[in-house]
Amino acid sequence: MKIELISVIGLLLCLFIIGLEYILLYRLAELQDEHTARVDNIRRRLDNHVEGVLFAPTVSSRNAEIKALSDEISGDFEVYELAVTSIREHKGSRYSTDAAALEELIDEINEQVVPIEIYGKMLEEGDKYHKSYACRRLAELGALEYRDKIKEYVGAKERDLSYNAAMALCHMGDVYEVSEYLLSIQNDRLYSARIINEFFAQFTGDRQELAENLFERCNQYMKCTIIKTIAPYKIEAFRPMYIEGASGDDNQMKIACVKALAAFGYPEDEQLLQIAAGDKDWVVRAAAVRGLSLLHSQTALATVKHALGDKEWWVRQAAAQSITKMDISPTDLEDILGGYDRFAADAVKNVLYRQVDTE
Repeated sequence: MKIELISVIGLLLCLFIIGLEYILLYRLAELQDEHTARVDNIRRRLDNHVEGVLFAPTVSSRNAEIKALSDEISGDFEVYELAVTSIREHKGSRYSTDAAALEELIDEINEQVVPIEIYGKMLEEGDKYHKSYACRRLAELGALEYRDKIKEYVGAKERDLSYNAAMALCHMGDVYEVSEYLLSIQNDRLYSARIINEFFAQFTGDRQELAENLFERCNQYMKCTIIKTIAPYKIEAFRPMYIEGASGDDNQMKIACVKALAAFGYPEDEQLLQIAAGDKDWVVRAAAVRGLSLLHSQTALATVKHALGDKEWWVRQAAAQSITKMDISPTDLEDILGGYDRFAADAVKNVLYRQVDTE
């Protein structure tokens, strides 16, 4: 009897929990529907105001519509962004509105609603998610007056807020604060590698200065990551460091520096790249072979042709990609494709097939 009672109570408890979950899901669906209906309603009103501004018959009616549109926004960042989206959506529409006229309208709206103040208030009073968003928007708007406030959040415990504050300062070209942030995450290897690439790509200041600042204080892993990241920017000041690293004993540094030197494509680096093309590490060999593709000497071509027979597939693939970019004669290409070295032939065929497929 006691066991049966416990079973009944357990069943009732399960039914209660299921019912409660159903009620909560139903309420969430209602709230979502209410939000969607509210946004749709706001969009309709905004679209009407925007069209009223764009096609107003008189200056006074146009100004009245701009005032109504500004009042509709009334300090709400979501409504402001919906308004900007609504304006820009008219580009290429059936009205064929000029893009410059649309941006001019946004400027007029900005004069009245002052979006910097909207996001500034959000930065002061919002939760961590709103603060994060406000940091990025203020940076995009060039609100340098909020730089000091944004700096306060770079050291925040919440990773999202810290990241967005640092990214905002990245857009503002702040060498010191961006360096401090990157140094603070350098031991989190998987995370920091992605962030370093992203930050250097978005940085609006002097990339050389940022890299120098980091090189002075970062660990070896971050240094290698930075070198690989900035390789495409071909910063001449770092060439001596690349040459030294490419000839050194540290394998990760060698990989990074060979990749960096390869990006320059300088004839004076050919000998060093040829040596690297015979390195015991296949990553070094592949990087060197890619770099040799930028050179047009017969010795560079010979080294790349030799790499077509490498035991490592990735090196063969790099060599095949390189050789199709070099000054190879049709006869040499036929010799490779019809030769006894099936590694070489297969690698080149694979690249050529891919090129045909993408054309």
